[in-house]
Amino acid sequence: MPKNISLLLLLCLFLTACEIPGVGGTPTPALPQDTGTGVAGGAREDAAPVALRSLALTDCALPTDGNQQVNARCGSLNVPEDRADPNGRQITLNIALVPAIKRKPAPDPLFLLAGGPGQSAVATFPVMVQVLGNIHENRDIVLVDQRGTGKSNLLQCLDPEKDENLTDQQSIERLQACPAQLKAKADLRFYTTEIAMQDLDAVRAALGYETINLYGASYGTRAALTYLRMFPKRVRTITLDAVVDPSFVMLMDAAGDGQKSLDFFFARCAADAACHTAFPNLKTEFDALLKRLDAAPATITIPHPVTNNPLTLTVTRKMLTGMVFNTLYSPDMVAMLPLEIHVAYADGNYTPLISQAYLLDAKSADGMFYSVICAEDAPLITAPAAEKLSQGSVFGDRALDLLKVCAQWPQGSVSAAFRNPVVSNVPALIFSGQADPITPPWHAAKVAASFSNELHLVFKGMGHGNLSSRCTANLLKDFIESASIAGLKTDCVAEIAPPPFFVNFNGPRP
Repeated sequence: MPKNISLLLLLCLFLTACEIPGVGGTPTPALPQDTGTGVAGGAREDAAPVALRSLALTDCALPTDGNQQVNARCGSLNVPEDRADPNGRQITLNIALVPAIKRKPAPDPLFLLAGGPGQSAVATFPVMVQVLGNIHENRDIVLVDQRGTGKSNLLQCLDPEKDENLTDQQSIERLQACPAQLKAKADLRFYTTEIAMQDLDAVRAALGYETINLYGASYGTRAALTYLRMFPKRVRTITLDAVVDPSFVMLMDAAGDGQKSLDFFFARCAADAACHTAFPNLKTEFDALLKRLDAAPATITIPHPVTNNPLTLTVTRKMLTGMVFNTLYSPDMVAMLPLEIHVAYADGNYTPLISQAYLLDAKSADGMFYSVICAEDAPLITAPAAEKLSQGSVFGDRALDLLKVCAQWPQGSVSAAFRNPVVSNVPALIFSGQADPITPPWHAAKVAASFSNELHLVFKGMGHGNLSSRCTANLLKDFIESASIAGLKTDCVAEIAPPPFFVNFNGPRP
């Protein structure tokens, strides 16, 4: 994990891997328009009608946490990098299909769209197969590494291990030089969301599916909404978790939304008897800690959270607030935050907060990240506007670093419709976390306003990504089975709550 945690923040804003979705409740173990697990389980080749499938698949195993694996069928599909030049350079899309358990499954699979931009769907989602087991019983689950990620012509600039000691400025300079390094393998103008969704539809067609169900998390919701807009007749249902609405511009609302999430955190601790008793002056301590770092950054040496080797860091205000921002994504991580702030203030002990930040480290294709963001978001960002929106926030204006990189990055184009609301009557299930620092519920409400057949559920006190409980897993299963929001049993949503705060290193107060 690099010293430059402010740049890590940019990569974490849309990442589901960086987000570590919180567990609540009961845990479970101008572009063309379309006209027209099994953990250790057996894999079947006839998941879609053979006559319709043109993509060859072979047996493969997808690793999950621990020593388990998901048996799947894997394959690849060549697509033109520039879709306007079908005879030009080809790139290979990496695909994994987890076949349904039933011998005669439903004809419409579930496609899972990863966050980022920059996250590998094939590497990320196998850990969710147990959560999605009740869906996987009757439906194929399809994972596609979006172009530029995973094994789909990976676009990587910074090495997470070799470059972990770079300063912010050094990282910016490396990123600015990256397009020249990637030139031999990619034209970075052709890695935008709309082009990637054309890839996704090509995979759908090659696998022989007429219609599909979509689940997108974080940036994956931007991808899912884009696919729905471009190929409306191919979507049976859409589920959006931590919503990036079409008008969302990277970093423009992050400081303000993050401050509201931080204020909610302080208010929640103050209202909690155990947290308030243990940390009666938490916000005062946090403000004093920031002033201390403003006056004199702290140079510390701690055991590396992964290797246990000595790790020397200079903790600045920007670094600390970046770590806090990322922690707010996950209710499980927020449970430790009062204690982490207190020991940093009282003892100068930054190890707990930094160690937790390493757990949030994101395995992301940063080259693909900037190809998307520099084309789709940076043109709408101005430094004065971002600075204005960040006033009153401890997280400050973080757009400048992004603009410096994008100034040297080849920028693709997007269609005139890319930022328009997606108007649809496709059944839509929408999840939001009340305390989400980057995609709070108001973004989802904007999307819901243009859907005529939607259900928007807000999870009290929860963060970024909410498909992690028996409640939400059952809701998703029932929704996809019926393709309807009518009659969904949502009473369990009110029972989901964030974990209690740690009052010391032994855990919450009994």
